[in-house]
Amino acid sequence: MRPVRLLVTASAVFVSFSALSACGKGDSSSGQDDEVRVTATDPRLDQAVAAYRVYVGDQVDDTLSKVKKFAASVSAGDLAGAKAEFAPSRFGWESVEPVAESFGDIDPKTDTREADLEKGQKWTGWHQIEKALWKTKSLKGEGPYADDLVKNVETLKVRVGTASITATSMANGAKELLDEVATGKITGEEDTFSHTDLSDFKANVDGAQKVFELLKPVVQERDAALTSDLTGEFAKVQKLLTRYEKGEGYVSYDTVGKSERKELSDEVNALGEPLSKLAGVVAK
Repeated sequence: MRPVRLLVTASAVFVSFSALSACGKGDSSSGQDDEVRVTATDPRLDQAVAAYRVYVGDQVDDTLSKVKKFAASVSAGDLAGAKAEFAPSRFGWESVEPVAESFGDIDPKTDTREADLEKGQKWTGWHQIEKALWKTKSLKGEGPYADDLVKNVETLKVRVGTASITATSMANGAKELLDEVATGKITGEEDTFSHTDLSDFKANVDGAQKVFELLKPVVQERDAALTSDLTGEFAKVQKLLTRYEKGEGYVSYDTVGKSERKELSDEVNALGEPLSKLAGVVAK
Protein backbone atom coordinates (compact mmCIF):
# COMPACT_ATOMS: atom_id res chain seq x y z
CA MET A 1 0.00 0.00 0.00
CA ARG A 2 1.39 3.39 -0.96
CA PRO A 3 1.89 5.97 1.82
CA VAL A 4 -0.69 8.74 1.94
CA ARG A 5 0.69 12.16 1.08
CA LEU A 6 -1.07 15.21 2.38
CA LEU A 7 -0.84 18.11 -0.03
CA VAL A 8 -0.60 21.68 1.17
CA THR A 9 0.40 24.86 -0.60
CA ALA A 10 2.72 26.15 2.10
CA SER A 11 6.21 24.90 2.96
CA ALA A 12 6.59 21.45 4.50
CA VAL A 13 5.16 21.40 8.01
CA PHE A 14 6.54 19.38 10.93
CA VAL A 15 4.32 18.41 13.82
CA SER A 16 6.09 17.07 16.93
CA PHE A 17 4.20 14.71 19.17
CA SER A 18 6.17 16.15 22.09
CA ALA A 19 4.28 19.38 21.49
CA LEU A 20 1.06 17.46 21.91
CA SER A 21 2.45 15.98 25.12
CA ALA A 22 3.19 19.46 26.41
CA CYS A 23 -0.44 20.29 25.84
CA GLY A 24 -1.48 17.35 28.00
CA LYS A 25 -2.28 15.03 25.08
CA GLY A 26 -0.01 12.18 26.23
CA ASP A 27 3.62 11.32 26.64
CA SER A 28 6.09 9.54 24.39
CA SER A 29 7.05 6.25 25.95
CA SER A 30 10.40 6.29 24.18
CA GLY A 31 11.29 9.73 25.42
CA GLN A 32 11.97 10.76 21.81
CA ASP A 33 9.93 13.00 19.58
CA ASP A 34 8.04 11.34 16.71
CA GLU A 35 7.57 13.56 13.68
CA VAL A 36 4.77 13.70 11.16
CA ARG A 37 5.79 15.35 7.90
CA VAL A 38 3.15 16.98 5.73
CA THR A 39 4.69 17.37 2.28
CA ALA A 40 3.97 20.38 0.11
CA THR A 41 3.59 20.36 -3.66
CA ASP A 42 4.71 23.21 -5.84
CA PRO A 43 1.54 24.95 -7.08
CA ARG A 44 3.33 25.64 -10.37
CA LEU A 45 3.27 21.90 -11.09
CA ASP A 46 -0.48 21.84 -10.53
CA GLN A 47 -0.78 24.74 -12.96
CA ALA A 48 1.36 22.87 -15.50
CA VAL A 49 -0.88 19.80 -15.26
CA ALA A 50 -4.01 21.94 -15.69
CA ALA A 51 -2.52 23.68 -18.73
CA TYR A 52 -1.44 20.35 -20.23
CA ARG A 53 -4.98 19.00 -19.86
CA VAL A 54 -6.19 21.94 -21.94
CA TYR A 55 -3.47 21.29 -24.52
CA VAL A 56 -4.36 17.59 -24.75
CA GLY A 57 -8.04 18.43 -25.15
CA ASP A 58 -7.24 20.89 -27.93
CA GLN A 59 -5.09 18.34 -29.77
CA VAL A 60 -7.79 15.69 -29.56
CA ASP A 61 -10.38 18.19 -30.84
CA ASP A 62 -8.09 19.06 -33.74
CA THR A 63 -7.55 15.39 -34.50
CA LEU A 64 -11.26 14.65 -34.52
CA SER A 65 -12.01 17.57 -36.83
CA LYS A 66 -9.33 16.53 -39.32
CA VAL A 67 -10.15 12.83 -39.07
CA LYS A 68 -13.75 13.59 -40.01
CA LYS A 69 -12.55 15.47 -43.08
CA PHE A 70 -10.15 12.65 -43.95
CA ALA A 71 -12.88 10.05 -43.49
CA ALA A 72 -15.27 11.97 -45.71
CA SER A 73 -12.73 11.93 -48.53
CA VAL A 74 -12.10 8.21 -48.03
CA SER A 75 -15.81 7.42 -48.10
CA ALA A 76 -16.25 9.54 -51.22
CA GLY A 77 -13.44 7.67 -52.98
CA ASP A 78 -11.40 10.89 -53.26
CA LEU A 79 -7.92 9.41 -53.45
CA ALA A 80 -6.05 12.71 -53.85
CA GLY A 81 -8.04 14.44 -51.12
CA ALA A 82 -7.56 11.60 -48.66
CA LYS A 83 -3.81 11.47 -49.35
CA ALA A 84 -3.49 15.19 -48.66
CA GLU A 85 -5.47 14.87 -45.42
CA PHE A 86 -3.77 11.74 -44.06
CA ALA A 87 -0.76 13.33 -42.31
CA PRO A 88 -2.62 16.38 -40.93
CA SER A 89 -5.28 14.10 -39.45
CA ARG A 90 -2.58 12.34 -37.40
CA PHE A 91 -0.68 15.38 -36.14
CA GLY A 92 -2.69 16.09 -32.99
CA TRP A 93 -2.77 12.41 -32.06
CA GLU A 94 0.99 12.09 -32.43
CA SER A 95 1.61 15.14 -30.22
CA VAL A 96 -0.22 13.59 -27.25
CA GLU A 97 0.17 9.89 -28.06
CA PRO A 98 1.25 8.78 -24.54
CA VAL A 99 -2.07 10.05 -23.16
CA ALA A 100 -4.02 8.37 -25.95
CA GLU A 101 -2.12 5.14 -25.34
CA SER A 102 -3.14 5.16 -21.68
CA PHE A 103 -6.55 4.03 -22.92
CA GLY A 104 -5.26 0.65 -24.03
CA ASP A 105 -8.10 -0.35 -26.33
CA ILE A 106 -8.03 2.79 -28.49
CA ASP A 107 -4.44 2.83 -29.75
CA PRO A 108 -4.49 -0.69 -31.27
CA LYS A 109 -7.66 0.17 -33.17
CA THR A 110 -6.35 3.44 -34.58
CA ASP A 111 -2.58 3.35 -34.94
CA THR A 112 -1.38 -0.24 -35.40
CA ARG A 113 1.10 -0.78 -38.22
CA GLU A 114 0.79 -3.84 -40.44
CA ALA A 115 4.13 -5.17 -39.18
CA ASP A 116 2.87 -5.04 -35.58
CA LEU A 117 -0.35 -6.98 -36.07
CA GLU A 118 -0.82 -9.89 -33.71
CA LYS A 119 -2.17 -13.22 -34.90
CA GLY A 120 -5.91 -12.97 -35.46
CA GLN A 121 -6.01 -9.20 -34.90
CA LYS A 122 -8.31 -7.28 -37.22
CA TRP A 123 -6.41 -4.43 -38.82
CA THR A 124 -8.15 -1.07 -38.56
CA GLY A 125 -7.16 2.57 -38.27
CA TRP A 126 -4.96 5.04 -40.09
CA HIS A 127 -2.36 2.63 -41.39
CA GLN A 128 -4.89 0.22 -42.87
CA ILE A 129 -6.30 3.12 -44.90
CA GLU A 130 -2.77 4.37 -45.62
CA LYS A 131 -1.99 1.09 -47.38
CA ALA A 132 -5.14 1.37 -49.48
CA LEU A 133 -4.21 4.92 -50.48
CA TRP A 134 -0.57 4.42 -51.44
CA LYS A 135 -0.17 0.72 -52.23
CA THR A 136 -3.51 -0.66 -53.32
CA LYS A 137 -4.44 2.77 -54.70
CA SER A 138 -8.11 2.05 -54.30
CA LEU A 139 -10.59 3.17 -51.66
CA LYS A 140 -13.16 0.54 -52.52
CA GLY A 141 -14.55 -0.88 -49.28
CA GLU A 142 -12.63 1.59 -47.11
CA GLY A 143 -15.65 3.64 -46.01
CA PRO A 144 -16.41 1.46 -42.94
CA TYR A 145 -12.76 1.68 -41.84
CA ALA A 146 -12.90 5.46 -42.09
CA ASP A 147 -16.13 5.55 -40.07
CA ASP A 148 -14.55 3.28 -37.46
CA LEU A 149 -11.56 5.62 -37.17
CA VAL A 150 -13.89 8.54 -36.50
CA LYS A 151 -15.75 6.57 -33.82
CA ASN A 152 -12.52 5.64 -32.05
CA VAL A 153 -11.29 9.23 -31.97
CA GLU A 154 -14.72 10.30 -30.70
CA THR A 155 -14.31 7.75 -27.91
CA LEU A 156 -10.92 9.22 -27.10
CA LYS A 157 -12.47 12.68 -26.89
CA VAL A 158 -15.00 11.42 -24.34
CA ARG A 159 -12.42 9.62 -22.25
CA VAL A 160 -9.50 12.02 -22.37
CA GLY A 161 -10.90 14.21 -19.61
CA THR A 162 -10.58 11.27 -17.20
CA ALA A 163 -6.92 10.59 -18.02
CA SER A 164 -4.64 10.38 -15.01
CA ILE A 165 -2.04 13.11 -15.53
CA THR A 166 0.67 14.24 -13.13
CA ALA A 167 3.73 16.39 -13.63
CA THR A 168 5.89 13.27 -13.51
CA SER A 169 3.73 11.40 -16.02
CA MET A 170 3.95 14.44 -18.31
CA ALA A 171 7.75 14.33 -18.15
CA ASN A 172 7.83 10.57 -18.75
CA GLY A 173 5.41 11.03 -21.65
CA ALA A 174 7.72 13.60 -23.24
CA LYS A 175 10.51 11.02 -23.21
CA GLU A 176 8.14 8.45 -24.70
CA LEU A 177 7.43 10.83 -27.57
CA LEU A 178 11.16 11.09 -28.32
CA ASP A 179 11.39 7.31 -28.14
CA GLU A 180 8.60 7.19 -30.72
CA VAL A 181 10.75 9.29 -33.03
CA ALA A 182 13.82 7.14 -32.48
CA THR A 183 12.11 3.78 -32.98
CA GLY A 184 9.51 4.58 -35.64
CA LYS A 185 10.01 7.86 -37.44
CA ILE A 186 13.77 7.84 -37.96
CA THR A 187 13.67 4.34 -39.41
CA GLY A 188 10.76 5.12 -41.72
CA GLU A 189 8.73 2.27 -40.29
CA GLU A 190 5.83 4.38 -39.00
CA ASP A 191 4.31 5.55 -42.27
CA THR A 192 5.81 2.91 -44.48
CA PHE A 193 3.40 3.40 -47.39
CA SER A 194 2.91 7.18 -47.40
CA HIS A 195 6.39 8.20 -46.21
CA THR A 196 4.85 11.03 -44.18
CA ASP A 197 7.07 10.17 -41.20
CA LEU A 198 8.48 13.69 -40.85
CA SER A 199 5.04 15.08 -40.05
CA ASP A 200 4.69 12.57 -37.22
CA PHE A 201 8.28 13.36 -36.20
CA LYS A 202 7.40 17.05 -35.91
CA ALA A 203 4.25 16.29 -33.90
CA ASN A 204 6.17 14.11 -31.45
CA VAL A 205 8.82 16.78 -30.93
CA ASP A 206 6.20 19.52 -30.54
CA GLY A 207 4.36 17.47 -27.94
CA ALA A 208 7.52 16.80 -25.96
CA GLN A 209 8.55 20.45 -26.14
CA LYS A 210 5.14 21.58 -24.91
CA VAL A 211 5.60 19.47 -21.78
CA PHE A 212 9.04 20.94 -21.19
CA GLU A 213 7.80 24.51 -21.63
CA LEU A 214 4.98 23.94 -19.12
CA LEU A 215 7.36 22.43 -16.55
CA LYS A 216 10.19 24.86 -17.30
CA PRO A 217 9.60 27.36 -14.44
CA VAL A 218 10.08 24.59 -11.87
CA VAL A 219 12.92 22.88 -13.75
CA GLN A 220 14.76 26.18 -14.15
CA GLU A 221 14.72 26.67 -10.40
CA ARG A 222 15.77 23.12 -9.58
CA ASP A 223 18.28 22.46 -12.37
CA ALA A 224 19.25 25.46 -14.47
CA ALA A 225 21.86 23.47 -16.41
CA LEU A 226 19.28 20.91 -17.53
CA THR A 227 16.94 23.70 -18.57
CA SER A 228 19.69 25.23 -20.70
CA ASP A 229 20.54 21.87 -22.28
CA LEU A 230 16.93 21.08 -23.15
CA THR A 231 16.25 24.55 -24.53
CA GLY A 232 19.27 24.28 -26.80
CA GLU A 233 18.62 20.71 -27.95
CA PHE A 234 14.95 21.34 -28.76
CA ALA A 235 16.01 24.35 -30.84
CA LYS A 236 18.53 22.24 -32.77
CA VAL A 237 15.99 19.53 -33.62
CA GLN A 238 13.35 22.04 -34.66
CA LYS A 239 15.86 23.90 -36.85
CA LEU A 240 16.94 20.67 -38.51
CA LEU A 241 13.33 19.77 -39.29
CA THR A 242 12.80 23.06 -41.14
CA ARG A 243 15.28 21.84 -43.74
CA TYR A 244 12.73 19.26 -44.87
CA GLU A 245 9.66 21.47 -45.02
CA LYS A 246 7.71 21.48 -48.26
CA GLY A 247 4.60 23.59 -48.63
CA GLU A 248 2.44 23.04 -45.56
CA GLY A 249 4.06 19.68 -44.84
CA TYR A 250 7.33 17.85 -45.34
CA VAL A 251 9.20 16.06 -48.09
CA SER A 252 8.50 12.38 -48.61
CA TYR A 253 10.73 10.49 -46.19
CA ASP A 254 11.91 8.07 -48.86
CA THR A 255 13.80 11.02 -50.38
CA VAL A 256 15.80 11.53 -47.17
CA GLY A 257 19.15 9.84 -47.57
CA LYS A 258 21.08 7.63 -45.18
CA SER A 259 23.46 10.34 -44.01
CA GLU A 260 20.59 12.76 -43.48
CA ARG A 261 18.68 10.17 -41.44
CA LYS A 262 21.77 9.66 -39.31
CA GLU A 263 21.96 13.40 -38.70
CA LEU A 264 18.32 13.39 -37.59
CA SER A 265 18.96 10.38 -35.40
CA ASP A 266 21.99 12.00 -33.78
CA GLU A 267 20.01 15.14 -32.95
CA VAL A 268 17.15 13.12 -31.49
CA ASN A 269 19.56 11.13 -29.34
CA ALA A 270 21.25 14.35 -28.18
CA LEU A 271 17.84 15.64 -27.07
CA GLY A 272 16.77 12.34 -25.55
CA GLU A 273 19.65 12.22 -23.10
CA PRO A 274 18.78 15.38 -21.11
CA LEU A 275 15.05 14.75 -21.61
CA SER A 276 15.43 11.46 -19.75
CA LYS A 277 16.37 13.49 -16.65
CA LEU A 278 13.27 15.68 -16.69
CA ALA A 279 11.03 13.39 -14.65
CA GLY A 280 13.64 13.03 -11.93
CA VAL A 281 13.96 16.79 -11.53
CA VAL A 282 10.20 17.25 -11.46
CA ALA A 283 9.81 14.54 -8.82
CA LYS A 284 12.31 16.14 -6.40
